[in-house]
Amino acid sequence: MKKIILFALFAVSATMAMAQVNPKSGVIITNSGDTIRGTIDFRTNEKLSKECEFWAEGKTEGKTYKPGDIEGFRFDDNGKYFVTRKLNVDGKPRLYFAEFMVKGMMNLYCVVENSDEHFFFERKDGEMAKLTSRAFRTTSTLQEVQDKMLEKKEQYGKVKYLLRDSWTAIEDMNKPEVSRKQLVNVVRDYHKDVCTDGSTCMVYEYDEKSDKEKYYFKFFTGFAYYSKKSCLEYLPSKSYTGCAFDFGIGFELNIGRTLKGGSLELGLAYSPKNRTERNIEFFGGQRRYRMEYEYKGRFVLSLGLVKPFGKGKIIPLVRGGGICVVDMGERETSYTGSHVYEAAYLGTTSYLGVYLGGGAQMAVGKHFARLHADLYADAHTMTKWGITAEFGL
Repeated sequence: MKKIILFALFAVSATMAMAQVNPKSGVIITNSGDTIRGTIDFRTNEKLSKECEFWAEGKTEGKTYKPGDIEGFRFDDNGKYFVTRKLNVDGKPRLYFAEFMVKGMMNLYCVVENSDEHFFFERKDGEMAKLTSRAFRTTSTLQEVQDKMLEKKEQYGKVKYLLRDSWTAIEDMNKPEVSRKQLVNVVRDYHKDVCTDGSTCMVYEYDEKSDKEKYYFKFFTGFAYYSKKSCLEYLPSKSYTGCAFDFGIGFELNIGRTLKGGSLELGLAYSPKNRTERNIEFFGGQRRYRMEYEYKGRFVLSLGLVKPFGKGKIIPLVRGGGICVVDMGERETSYTGSHVYEAAYLGTTSYLGVYLGGGAQMAVGKHFARLHADLYADAHTMTKWGITAEFGL
């Protein structure tokens, strides 16, 4: 059992290591102003602020650009646009690939550092103010909370002063909590009030959903083949096997921008009442035992990664992670001749383990259907092989 668990853990680690990039079409802009079309690794905003992994069209080898190596890069379909800028995020000015959100009489940039979003308002004359949206951290002390409140108050004051020529923009900033979308509207309203030459305010971020990971709800059903090792010391080391149908529900979050490809999956499977048995002969065949295990039911909670590979209507996938098995009570019975020995375990027991599997995924519109074979093994006595069909909404 330990060998199975170690093998599964090794395979899951290998799967994560082999995970591919999260490719999106786009262009890079060289320092001389030329554009080169190709594929860009679409990662988190924090990752993109530090580097750009790019594959030119027709090339198999990619190249990693740092801020300053190129003027910037942009994803297709009015996607995110990043430009090289020297900005003061943490007290020391340095080069970043800043997300260029709005261009006009007031420019708006964003840089993510340690999960905090730093927005930079740059007026046409070059004057700049920063507004920081701090990520929530449960470990913050009272002093840290007070410092953040003071920082926020000072930053709001500087931003409003920078927007002083537009009463509409200042009113927008008076809202209790200002989101990315609202900040875009603030800068756009400023442009409308201040611009006198009829120029257009360019908003580079049209789709707010581009910052959010996709998620799916799914349901599944399958056929499971169980085996269980005997816990009785006087019996030989044998496994008892049986079959059962199971079904369940799950949730899947696409984390392609955080991890290179793949999704995080959470599932809850239930196997109803089932029975396993096996006949055993030993001591020269003079004695015969028949063992039975009857389960009231079993829940398997799983948390792990699933990674499809390639493009097309039907593509292969691998999956793996950890499980928590909850047995809702079991009855163990042994038969020898005319004697029956019965032990009832009415309590609920739980064990931890791992799972590993592979199969195929087929696109069904915006949804998907999958068929995969999996091995589940806990750290106690249970091993499960299963064939599962699932559908993601």
